[in-house]
Amino acid sequence: MARQKKYIDTNVYDEAKKRIHHIYDVFDTIVVMFSGGKDSLAALHLVKEVSDERGLKKPINVVFRDEELIPQEVIDFVDKYRKKDWVNMIWFTVPLASTKYIMSVCHNYIQWDNNRDWVRQKPPFAISLEDGDSRIFDQYTMDGYTSKHFKGKQAFVTGIRASESLMRFRASVSKLNDNYINAVPDKAAKNVNLCKPLFDWMEDDVFKYFYDKNIEYCTLYDKQMWGKNALRVSTPLHAETAKRFDNIKKITPELYSQVIKIFPEMLHHERYYKEYNTKSVKEKYAKSFESIRSWIVENLQDKKQLNLAIKQLNTCIVAHRKRPNSYPLDYVLSYFMSGAFKRAILPKAPTKKEKQNEQPN
Repeated sequence: MARQKKYIDTNVYDEAKKRIHHIYDVFDTIVVMFSGGKDSLAALHLVKEVSDERGLKKPINVVFRDEELIPQEVIDFVDKYRKKDWVNMIWFTVPLASTKYIMSVCHNYIQWDNNRDWVRQKPPFAISLEDGDSRIFDQYTMDGYTSKHFKGKQAFVTGIRASESLMRFRASVSKLNDNYINAVPDKAAKNVNLCKPLFDWMEDDVFKYFYDKNIEYCTLYDKQMWGKNALRVSTPLHAETAKRFDNIKKITPELYSQVIKIFPEMLHHERYYKEYNTKSVKEKYAKSFESIRSWIVENLQDKKQLNLAIKQLNTCIVAHRKRPNSYPLDYVLSYFMSGAFKRAILPKAPTKKEKQNEQPN
């Protein structure tokens, strides 16, 4: 029997606090994963509220994974919280695998790479790898490294909201009970669960919470609003941000200068991306799955990334045979062009016309 959406006589604020109380009941250690962004800020203050209600005296454990390419406004904002007496923050500056989006192709790079100059210097209080330690983490394996700094069964509390993406929505409704508590992919972090007590909040709920509680958020959001950008804290090389790379010059000019000094290829991207004809690329390569495979082989130089892309493509081929409308060729190609194939390629939502055709007469 299919599950149905039902409304209950409560609000997201009260429900989030109930979830956090439950998290305190079942976990030994609570750790808030803080980015300086609005959602994790709300999560941090909600955890503080619950901690006070429970009469706990210890500071809140907080982790900040410094991604190097971050505006100074965010760094200053996070550091402000680091200095609060009710916060016990661990600030990581370790090599982290990431991608930069250039002319519709995602290329690998490493944050805090010791083999190049850095966009800015590491804070003296940050935790880095010791000399001779050549490990490179990613967003998954970082959980195991982080968990070693805490004890027992750990809850990594985030500000993830289901409305931000279909992937996050699916992760938030995959279980009937405690659907906001999920395992992490990192096998080295078996004692860790990812907890999302704000999963049903909307963006307006977050800012209403700040208004009601008189909580100041990072000033970067005001600049993004006036610049008509999405309200988010992310590195400027991620696909969605890099598509409007020229906006960084207007909103955070200092970061813009820092980034192009280390990654001068972004100037080429900024100058020509708007003229880049993605339509013609799709006309050439979205003719068949074999032509999509050709695009992948021609554009993905990293072997690990190439193998993953081929694996995801083969999965799409099988899915396409069963549901061709859910995996049209141009839609599948766009996943690879945006670098979004690192996670499962979700089926395309049916159009209104397709829904009407599916209905029985």
